[in-house]
Amino acid sequence: MAKVLEGISALDLTQGVAGPYCTKLLAGMGVDVIKVEPPAAGDPSRGLGPFVNDDPHPEKSLLFLYLNTGKQGLTLDLETQAGRDILRGLAKGVDIVIESFEPGILPGLGLDYDRLSAGNPGLVMNSVTFFGQDGPYSGYQGAEIIAQAMSGNLLITGEPGREPVMIGGHVAQCAGGQAACVATLMALYQAMFTGRGQHVDCSIVEANADLLDSWGVNAVLGTKQRRSGVRHHGGYPNQVFPCRDGYVVLGTEPAGWNTLVDLVGDDALRDPKYAGPGRKQFADEIDSVLAAWLRDQSKLDVHQAAQARRLASGYFMTPRDMLESPQLLDRGFFQEIDHPSTGPARYPGPPFRFSGAESDQVRAPLLGENNLEVYGRRLGLSGEDQDRLKRQGVI
Repeated sequence: MAKVLEGISALDLTQGVAGPYCTKLLAGMGVDVIKVEPPAAGDPSRGLGPFVNDDPHPEKSLLFLYLNTGKQGLTLDLETQAGRDILRGLAKGVDIVIESFEPGILPGLGLDYDRLSAGNPGLVMNSVTFFGQDGPYSGYQGAEIIAQAMSGNLLITGEPGREPVMIGGHVAQCAGGQAACVATLMALYQAMFTGRGQHVDCSIVEANADLLDSWGVNAVLGTKQRRSGVRHHGGYPNQVFPCRDGYVVLGTEPAGWNTLVDLVGDDALRDPKYAGPGRKQFADEIDSVLAAWLRDQSKLDVHQAAQARRLASGYFMTPRDMLESPQLLDRGFFQEIDHPSTGPARYPGPPFRFSGAESDQVRAPLLGENNLEVYGRRLGLSGEDQDRLKRQGVI
């Protein structure tokens, strides 16, 4: 069974998280993604931990292994004239180029969209950067916390009256990668109908500012909203509570407040003042009752008991919880992938499933692993040619 986008090919000139996550998603849909890395050191993410077995090896970075599943790997020095010529040759035979260089870098190397698309008018190129290709901040440095701060998302995280709290992981950059993936597919769709590609400009900060929904609208209208911390800014209760072995999220929808009271079984919650939508003003009182009940409860037991009564609930999963999750296991979310440097391991699967296409993943490439095959197949370079280019430091 073929994959959804089998037959489409892409050059991946990205580093960091957002660009590689975009191309990871494309590879998961069947795009033949060719990741281009500098010779010797490779993508800087190869040097970022955590590492498998705490071994700081360029083939054992968990971040690199995760972000680059399904791709082929080339090495190429774009600072050399020969390297730039090779890239222009490769660009003539692909459908997509994704890059994450600072604005102005590729044009300065003669690798802007107009020159890469010469001879390939249907080429789609997507530039994924923190602030976009123009504007007064376009040349500024970005990072995960900067993207969260400058998109306005830190405005809504943390406790009222305290400093904002950064969302863990690489959430902002992954959101930027998802936006870049969607934009790339839309441009590709148009190119298939018109024969004309285009240059897409994707800003990670703007992708996250777009997620502010009602908070952003309220800001425009001048309405102030305070951070709500572990409590939802809307109905109550709908928040995080500690329990015996971790944390749970408890809410009242759709079954209602009385169902939650019956589940807890504490008559203190039957006070009429708690019955209406104004109960949030008594949140501290209610929290103390719920906390006393949850103190000896298991997070999974609470979650299942609440869901059985049609109460919105969830529990905070540890990595072990996720690997043992009956939901994720039943849907085959984790896929075992073998790697010559790390051995077999379970990886998160793609965030989509297709009824009529494969979704199996393959491992991330070793540095320069596919040089011989790709340079030979796509450019006709012989083994002797490649040996010469390697001695010159081009590949």
